[in-house]
Amino acid sequence: MKILVAEDDENSRHLLEVVLTSKGYEVASFDNGLKALAYLKTHPVDLIVSDILMPEMDGYGLCREVKQNQYLQKIPFIFYTATYTSDQDERFAMSLGATKFLVKPMMMEDLLPVIAKVIHAGDQASPQESSGKSHFGPLRLDKQHADIMRIKLDKKLIELNEEKQKLIESEARFRDFAEASADWFWESDAQLKIQALAGSPAGLGFYSLVDLAQTCHSHSPSEMLETLKSHKHFSDYVVHFIDESGKLVYLRVSGKPIFDADKRFIGYRGVGRDVSEMIALNRRVEFLASHDELTGLPNRNLFKQRLSHAVVKASRTNSQVLLLFFDLDHFKLVNDTLGHEAGDLLLMMATKRISECIRASDTLCRLGGDEFVMIMEDASPQDAHRLVRDIIAKFTTPFELYQQRVYCTISIGVSVYPDDTVDPQSLLVFADLAMYRAKQNGRNCFEFYTTNLNFIAHQWLDMENGIRHALKENQLFLEYQPQVENTNQNLIGIEALLRWQHPERGLISPLEFIKIAEQSSLINQIGDWVLEAVCLQIRTWLDQAYQVPRVSINISARHLRSDSLIQALKTVPAKYQIPTNMLCIEITEHALLDDIDIVKKNMRFIKEAGFNISLDDFGMGHSSLMYLKRWSVDEVKIDRTFIDGLQNSEEDRVIVKAIVALADALSLDIVAEGIENQFQADIVKASGCKVVQGFFYSIPLPAAEIVRWFKSK
Repeated sequence: MKILVAEDDENSRHLLEVVLTSKGYEVASFDNGLKALAYLKTHPVDLIVSDILMPEMDGYGLCREVKQNQYLQKIPFIFYTATYTSDQDERFAMSLGATKFLVKPMMMEDLLPVIAKVIHAGDQASPQESSGKSHFGPLRLDKQHADIMRIKLDKKLIELNEEKQKLIESEARFRDFAEASADWFWESDAQLKIQALAGSPAGLGFYSLVDLAQTCHSHSPSEMLETLKSHKHFSDYVVHFIDESGKLVYLRVSGKPIFDADKRFIGYRGVGRDVSEMIALNRRVEFLASHDELTGLPNRNLFKQRLSHAVVKASRTNSQVLLLFFDLDHFKLVNDTLGHEAGDLLLMMATKRISECIRASDTLCRLGGDEFVMIMEDASPQDAHRLVRDIIAKFTTPFELYQQRVYCTISIGVSVYPDDTVDPQSLLVFADLAMYRAKQNGRNCFEFYTTNLNFIAHQWLDMENGIRHALKENQLFLEYQPQVENTNQNLIGIEALLRWQHPERGLISPLEFIKIAEQSSLINQIGDWVLEAVCLQIRTWLDQAYQVPRVSINISARHLRSDSLIQALKTVPAKYQIPTNMLCIEITEHALLDDIDIVKKNMRFIKEAGFNISLDDFGMGHSSLMYLKRWSVDEVKIDRTFIDGLQNSEEDRVIVKAIVALADALSLDIVAEGIENQFQADIVKASGCKVVQGFFYSIPLPAAEIVRWFKSK
């Protein structure tokens, strides 16, 4: 069955096309009666649905032409209109031979049965309905037609005048909004002289866009000048100036070239905004990417860089590097008894005491928790011996925490390059082993690394062998934690989390065995096992007719550096017929620090193969923004360190808002993980983060239980 639709409103015409086509009808549509009539003369149709008020030929004219044509008059004709309808309109329409007169809006489920009924009636229409003849004469019909259309056009003119008045009022409102806006507006002439300013910041002394370009911060001045001279559009250029109070102000400026009717350039028109606070906040975020928020010390990532540089320098100069590993004794007891605020205060005071003892050339870093490390370049073991004694002596004095006297000593381990090892990672491990020996010796002391400390390495070896056995004996299993919309709890995705059920030790935390697995190729085997297990589980769910969301899996830094990763990602999803866009590869910022060819190759494959990429622990790594751009990351996950601090740290709340704003500006999905209470959930929601994950919404669940979150097909 074929239906012709005559409707000048594009949205209404498209809606009818979509609905009728979905019900199996063939549809031909036109925006005026004249086009529709031309089509009817060469193409048969089973029904005509027409509006009344249309350009060139209105609906009444179309109906009259159809019903007076001996070849077309039997086609059923439905008026479907909302154009100033009245009883007179309906009577006139029916007098022309219309089959039905319907008034918009109608629910589609109400309209479709009427259409079906009219088509089914077909040739059963009465001669009066189908012939188009009227008891009125042609002249009277013409007059009645003209009178009705004049009334409708008068009403249309009234409506247009009302719309014009609304437009005038809207422009006035826009001017009011512009004056109240934080943005400022400007215009320039063809010589780039600024002619008009509205709402500009105080102290802006630029009179030319050329002068403005000389202070460009985000691009080179020559680049901005070239853009201006080429009369090109520019967006989000950042410039700076010193305001009247001597404060450095940053402005984000955008401009559009204006041309006259003859395509001659006549100037620029644009907007600007003060982004000084945003620039300061971005610099703060960049600082926190390489520094510890609490103490301001370099963090783990920056420590690794500086240690590597120190080792390279020492190898050239044939000198020694000493690595000191500090751990506060019984720090957990302070946290548990006095609270985390007291613990944070203790960490800051401990940092101050250590810093008072070290040399200006030494690099003190915080690894996390109560663990600190320090790099001593151009020093001897004797220098370290004297230094650690001074530090231990400093810690004999109690700390004053909230009017309470707290004794907290320190244990220190020392390793020496190149005496103990030439590998920076091993140097850290050996200093850590020495620190644990100091704790075993009663704490509040220090130990240098010696080869007999390898007994701890044997413990690592036992764990490593246990992991190998777990892979063979199927002791590993997965749980899945939902990722949901924070507004309606709709399931967005799930993250696969690895677990180890040891036959003797019970459930072993990933924090225990992943660290050891990452020291060997075992982490690659674990990654391959997880990929296989996830794809098999997805296939099982799909075969059970579940609507399976995207599943996130974690890829370690070592695995990302592996030649075998691409082969696994090619074959395993294909083996189970899993589309790559159902999988999200989570990678930490730390994993991307190794800017080597194999990492670049693997990242390119992951993106080109269609996998989603999620940057985990966002904000804790180095050069985060660079990696977002380089690898076309789809999603970032706010590090739980910032989430944990939401309740007590205004700075963490500001950082979370900044990360959300950054992700939104770059059109990235963003997930806040580690939500454990209503306060964190409310803050994250208010910050604009839409997807959340954490114990507050659901603990990680076995595969058999996570399906309760799924919807059946």
